[in-house]
Amino acid sequence: MLKKLQNFLPLFCCFGVGFVSIPAYSQQLSVTPLVIERKAESGQARGVIDIFNGSDKPYRARVSVAPFTYSREGFKVLQSSPNDLTPYLTFSPRELLIAPGQKRSIRFNARLLPSLPKGEYRAIFSVEELTDNNDSTQKNQFGIAVNIISTIYVRNGDLAPILKVENVFYNAKVKEIRLLVNNRGKATTRAKTEWNLSQNGKLVTSGILEETSIIAEGDRYIRIPYPPQGQTLTPGTYQFSGQLKWDFPNKGGTLPFNVNLSISNEDINTESQPSPTINK
Repeated sequence: MLKKLQNFLPLFCCFGVGFVSIPAYSQQLSVTPLVIERKAESGQARGVIDIFNGSDKPYRARVSVAPFTYSREGFKVLQSSPNDLTPYLTFSPRELLIAPGQKRSIRFNARLLPSLPKGEYRAIFSVEELTDNNDSTQKNQFGIAVNIISTIYVRNGDLAPILKVENVFYNAKVKEIRLLVNNRGKATTRAKTEWNLSQNGKLVTSGILEETSIIAEGDRYIRIPYPPQGQTLTPGTYQFSGQLKWDFPNKGGTLPFNVNLSISNEDINTESQPSPTINK
């Protein structure tokens, strides 16, 4: 199952905030919420996940979970992790049938061991379609296709994110400004980026990038596509400024930043070169 998830996830892991619904049954299946955050009370945390089938066909599915993290580049499913929540999760029901136009709720309970250290525990939750296998020699067997997922965070203790902007650079090959942000705290957060690009005191452009997940005790590139198609950057030194803003249970945060961004002639030459052909 983990291999299936790893093969599928790169299609949409560029999204910073959990995940959007994955196309299935004419794009009419959805899961809410996409991101679940709980603080463990007396070692337990509970919640409800709703699955809606807006198609005209019944949907038979079962629940699967796996540990995950966010690297600098993005989402990553793991084989194992010290922050793995999956051994402590139970679901009811584990398998379900959703009639057309109906919603079903799945309840989960995370029961943490008293011996677990304080920290954040995480799991990716997936609802996978069970389909009849056409092989007549394999009666009562089912094929599995991942359809929709969300992420679950359970925090054991009073935890908070602590963000710091490390540096910024320009990736000319993919035409992106990349702001490296470190999270020294023990809680993951999702930060919105309000940014300005200036040169010699004159504003060149500005924008807002919706939330990017920055994992606890890790770092992440906040990736801002620039410049627009058909435009190039002039070599020189720019000022990249703005603020990160995030919400967190009982309190949020704001982190202003102002860092120099150097664009070299080599960057511009790399940007202007055609992309290599990929043989499929």
